[in-house]
Amino acid sequence: MFTRLTRWGVSAALGLGCMLAVSALAITSSSSEPQKAPAQYKSSGFFSGGSELPGCVLTGIRFGKHAGFLRIVLDFNVGDGGAPKHPPYRVEYRAFPYRFYITFEGVKYAEDARVDTLNAVPLSIVTNAENDIQLMEMFITGPALFKVIEVDDPAKLALDVKYLPSETIPVVYAVQLQDVGDVQTAFSLVAREDLPDGFDPDVIVIGNAVFVEDTYLTLEEALAVVSRLDDAGYPAMVTERLGNELPRY
Repeated sequence: MFTRLTRWGVSAALGLGCMLAVSALAITSSSSEPQKAPAQYKSSGFFSGGSELPGCVLTGIRFGKHAGFLRIVLDFNVGDGGAPKHPPYRVEYRAFPYRFYITFEGVKYAEDARVDTLNAVPLSIVTNAENDIQLMEMFITGPALFKVIEVDDPAKLALDVKYLPSETIPVVYAVQLQDVGDVQTAFSLVAREDLPDGFDPDVIVIGNAVFVEDTYLTLEEALAVVSRLDDAGYPAMVTERLGNELPRY
């Protein structure tokens, strides 16, 4: 069974984390260690890396606003100390809405994790009954460039987000499956192999609301997908919104 744990907005219940100084993200290594290639900004796609790390726990999420970009840092622990290396991760940039879709392998969410509120973006964390992280989504306000930096000693992940205010935000048409009551149902629906061609939905969790949707740039395309879903026995509806707006019913 999936249970849902969400962290949304800047609720005071999350607590205050420490502000991140730029110097804290310096990557240190000896001259004998192989040097990592510097991360480069992307406008699409994903970053992935890490390796199996038993006992890894996400203990904090921090936000730092810098000149020209926002930095988000994920802190990990193993046992009573920092993580010696990075757990398996994938950070993917998706639209619409604009967000980072983050998954791990074998990483738990600490019950006492510290999450910054200052400069925070809305985010959602989904865990199972054992507190294993199934999905993290971080929602941003518009198109952006991004990169992920693997920080060492101890291991952390830094996600840098550089907004592109000159980019046009389109109107989109979201096709949402109906009767999605919980996260378990949502993941099961996305995994189905009998969904019609042209419908490749995501699971989006906002507070207690769970959405299974795909988005299109024209109403005609969205209506055609709804018709195919209806023929396949999946009730669906179309909602119109700006590409940076969050899903709604």
